[in-house]
Amino acid sequence: MAPRTVYHQGELEIQQRAGVRDLAAELQEYIRLAMPMQHAEFYAQQSMFFVGGRDATGQPWASLLMGPPGFVRAPDATHLHIQSYRRLPQDPLLLTPGSHVGGLGIELTTRRRNRVNGTVLEDPVAAAFSAAEAAAAAAAPPVVRLAVDLSFGNCPKYIQVRDVRLRHDHLPPLPSAAGTAGAAATTATTPEAPTPPASSSEAAAQVGVMVRGRGEDLGPAQVAMIAGADTFFIASGYTGSKDRSDKEPMNVVGCDVSHRGGPTGFLRLQADPRGGPAPMLRWAEYAGNNMYQTLGNLATDPRAGLLVIDWATGDTLQLAGTAEIDHDDRSLPGAQRSVRFTVASFIYAAGALPIDTTSAAAAAVGGNAAVQFSPYLPKEAPPPLAPSEVWAGHAGGAGESITAAAARRVPAAPAPAEQVEVVSVRWAAEGIKTFEFTMPKGQLAAATYVAGQYAVFEFPGCYVRPDGAEHFPSTTTNTPSTPPPSDAASAASGRYSGTITRTWTLTSHPTADSAARGTFSITVKRAGAVSGRLHDSLRPGDRLALRAFAGDFTSDLLLKAPSPRPPPSVPSVPAGAGGGGDGGDGGGSGDAALAAGIGLHHPHQYKPAKQHAGEDQEERQQQVFLLLAGGIGITPIWAVLRDLVLRAAAEAEAEAGAAAGARRVADGVGGGGSGGEGGQGGDGGGGGGGERRRRAVVVYSVRHGEEAAFREELRQLAEAADASAGVLDVQVLLVATAAVPGSQPGQAAAAAVEAAAALAARRGGYAEAHGVRLSATLIAAALGPEGLAAVRGGCSAAMACGPAGFMAAAEQALVGDLGLPPDGLHTESFAF
Repeated sequence: MAPRTVYHQGELEIQQRAGVRDLAAELQEYIRLAMPMQHAEFYAQQSMFFVGGRDATGQPWASLLMGPPGFVRAPDATHLHIQSYRRLPQDPLLLTPGSHVGGLGIELTTRRRNRVNGTVLEDPVAAAFSAAEAAAAAAAPPVVRLAVDLSFGNCPKYIQVRDVRLRHDHLPPLPSAAGTAGAAATTATTPEAPTPPASSSEAAAQVGVMVRGRGEDLGPAQVAMIAGADTFFIASGYTGSKDRSDKEPMNVVGCDVSHRGGPTGFLRLQADPRGGPAPMLRWAEYAGNNMYQTLGNLATDPRAGLLVIDWATGDTLQLAGTAEIDHDDRSLPGAQRSVRFTVASFIYAAGALPIDTTSAAAAAVGGNAAVQFSPYLPKEAPPPLAPSEVWAGHAGGAGESITAAAARRVPAAPAPAEQVEVVSVRWAAEGIKTFEFTMPKGQLAAATYVAGQYAVFEFPGCYVRPDGAEHFPSTTTNTPSTPPPSDAASAASGRYSGTITRTWTLTSHPTADSAARGTFSITVKRAGAVSGRLHDSLRPGDRLALRAFAGDFTSDLLLKAPSPRPPPSVPSVPAGAGGGGDGGDGGGSGDAALAAGIGLHHPHQYKPAKQHAGEDQEERQQQVFLLLAGGIGITPIWAVLRDLVLRAAAEAEAEAGAAAGARRVADGVGGGGSGGEGGQGGDGGGGGGGERRRRAVVVYSVRHGEEAAFREELRQLAEAADASAGVLDVQVLLVATAAVPGSQPGQAAAAAVEAAAALAARRGGYAEAHGVRLSATLIAAALGPEGLAAVRGGCSAAMACGPAGFMAAAEQALVGDLGLPPDGLHTESFAF
């Protein structure tokens, strides 16, 4: 039986040419035929939804739908409803039944983005609303009911951070709560607003100046937008194989809309080298996720549409034309290849995006034009246009001066990388090393990081051989340089690639390590040319170029989880209210961080669901931080776990001081046991008996135990928790999937569940299970009845990191089988 594929012939062609076919096959596990609940909830939080589709002639256009949060909602995993939206004026993109549409939700403040492809269904109003609501809905834009064909997430690379706020009085209101399941909370807080104009001419009058014309009609305003862009969106599509005898993979026919980001000016406007009157846009294609959906579409159908936005004014520029891929062009910084786009027509609308430019909004976000550039962007300036490349157009030969003037008005590109010195190199596990560096002292001296983030490094240009393998010049520093003569043969037989970036999780702690010792660490698995180079040749005294610290997969995601009850601001003294002292005073031995206990306060009170029969007070008071790791995915999980422990120590120490002060003021009044009894009791509260129990449960999956990074550190941390009986339990289950020789079917699974259940009953500890894989049964055993109740009751949060197969299993087990609310699962993968 042939392996499942979700790629069409164009995507497969580009993947094969790039030498990443096998990698792309692994990544297709992230492409689903239905939306995970995380994606559905993500779309409902957005006020902008980017779409790609075709007009009546089949030409793709990139566009934007705008509405109050909740205007995009998912009634189930296979449908999206889009309602109460505002469109760009004179937008030719079809949203009629049968139309293929690509959708992109992007949260610019966090760099999160998810994509969905689907087909518009028939009769949206009748299906979405009751008869009583149909009349009110008729005055608004028709509801678009999208049947989901494909759903997948995208990585945060190349997205610029900016906080864009829209004016609610320029957006249509949501329907009533009765007709909009899941949007009631948003409706209650969204100001009522008039329905936007129905006709294109009225919309044009509302937004201001509108220009529509051929490519050669682009004027100074449009040229300036292109020159100042650091972001654009591209729509493309696949219409099916020309050979109708070919059997297409499921759901591949349709449209896509993708994001492209780069330094200011990366979208270059120049003359058509073939002598045509219309301008040509050219941009570098950087290293991405290796799926090549957009380029795969263009390989079969060169028609495409672009959308450029001025984030300060709300002006939009839609461009339609044809694209051509130059696989051998690496003349632009960071380029793996380049794309040339010939502009056939455009639609420009001033103020079409209703950005809130009031003084209050500007003060809140520092101005909507404020931008934090992606650390992945190339720092080299693109080469200047040659005189023959300058497009004059109707600007009377001033095309180049317009471009230069626009570039001067926008923020500069990211600061250059800084050399950091290697302090130490040590083995972390089989095939895994930890590299320790000095903290930056130059332009990045003020840079700090949060546990769970990653470091971005730059490496010199490499040769990509015909077989797709990367080969680096021999050097112990990575300052970019021209290829040495000895590599001339490689350059002749392959192709030269400019500066590239790689990221690795920071496995040091920002205060315990970096602030205390002035160093930071990364832990790297040998997996490719760059990581292999580090393993083979990096020594103390060598230097690497650090670009930035970045990422949002941090312990803050767990700390947002609701607590079983609001923590007291100061430990109370009256009898029965916890006068027995804190766990830190009575814990005695073990790791100091765990012996002290934990505070981890959250400002919101958790209101538990109705108590089930047999569920006791302890079950409703437990809070679980569930950490799942697969392979090298342990790196952010380890960083987060250590951060939770250190935060616990700091907060418990502060609370211990407050409690001691309260006891002194009360002059002995109180009804609990002694501090030692409180510590022995393990609940951190003594005689009160009502303190919350918090658990950090780690399930770490590897093939063999020898491949487990931080194996001994995890053991020590967990056993210290068991010895100290602090308020934070740390339980670690290492799962080795390799078969156990001589083991009978089912024997390994039964032993693993037994070990996990025994671990759940302890205050802390470490156990290993061999010959099994991650499953809902195993996770449930590790949680125990109380932990499982906390998961199902919403008093829990989970973080998962690992390869595609592991992530799919983790999501199914937690959300699909064990009932974790979808917004309680936070994931990070290594798809780029």
